[in-house]
Amino acid sequence: MLYDVSSSYYTGRHCGLAAYGHNRDGKRGFPQIVYGLLCTREGCPVAVEVFEGNTGDPATLASQVEKVRERFGIERVVFVGDRGMITTRRIDEVFRAVEGLEWISALRSAAIQKLVKQGLIERSLFDEQDLVAIHAPDYPGERLVVCRNPLLAAN
Repeated sequence: MLYDVSSSYYTGRHCGLAAYGHNRDGKRGFPQIVYGLLCTREGCPVAVEVFEGNTGDPATLASQVEKVRERFGIERVVFVGDRGMITTRRIDEVFRAVEGLEWISALRSAAIQKLVKQGLIERSLFDEQDLVAIHAPDYPGERLVVCRNPLLAAN
């Protein structure tokens, strides 16, 4: 499942969900609503949920996991989300203990630098291709896929 969150500012007066929060529209001084879109791996929308405007992206994730498992009856699912959505905390709270529930996300820069300092990511890994899988003690039972971006490497 692909999942992402966005928001829209609100100019009316009678919306119980409108609240001040992280404004993606750049419209200061307006409350907003937050909405999450759940799609199949092909990008076909299957569900939309609206949240209070002050709801942080990661806080919306648990209800989506529950929706997929309970409402749609899917027992094995992989959620794909950005590093702001699928955080280490959410992985521990929502994903790790649930059988059949997996995730794909990105590590934050500090975590990547730590792997480099531990010698787990070396330039020689990319001699033949720009993609490699590694394992690290800080991520037990997880497979980390490391990608070398030649454009970033050139800077």
